[in-house]
Amino acid sequence: MVLQVNQEMCAGCGLCMEACPIGAIQLVDRRAEINDALCTQCEACVDACPNGAITTILEPARLMPIVAETLTIPVPTRTPLPAAEPSNRSLASIAGAALAFLGREFAPRLVDVLITTLEHRLERPTTTAVTPLPTSSRALAVQCKGKRRQARYRGRHSN
Repeated sequence: MVLQVNQEMCAGCGLCMEACPIGAIQLVDRRAEINDALCTQCEACVDACPNGAITTILEPARLMPIVAETLTIPVPTRTPLPAAEPSNRSLASIAGAALAFLGREFAPRLVDVLITTLEHRLERPTTTAVTPLPTSSRALAVQCKGKRRQARYRGRHSN
């Protein structure tokens, strides 16, 4: 990967030079130039350039000459794996893990739901509708008859 400056797009503002932590960018004739020997390809200058004049270019892989040497590669031998031991996990350890999971994941959510529900109930108005009792003589007579009927059904006789 190589960083390259498009000289036509470069305005020579120097923001890339200030952003470079290594100091690999210099202004030459009011244009940015990157010293490839110092550049670490951190791309801080790419982000800092307001004109988008600095871009990254992927280099093609360089071909290396193949040296004709005889290499001996050791072949790994297969060693048998030790026999798997039976699991010693009992029901108690599994239940403990399940309870730990519930305590860690489920309990805080449950508490949050309960607190929210309680807050909503406390915010509701608690007014009750009060209906005035009828005070006419006829209404009182009806109420008295009702009490007499109740008393008769209970087996008591009242006046």
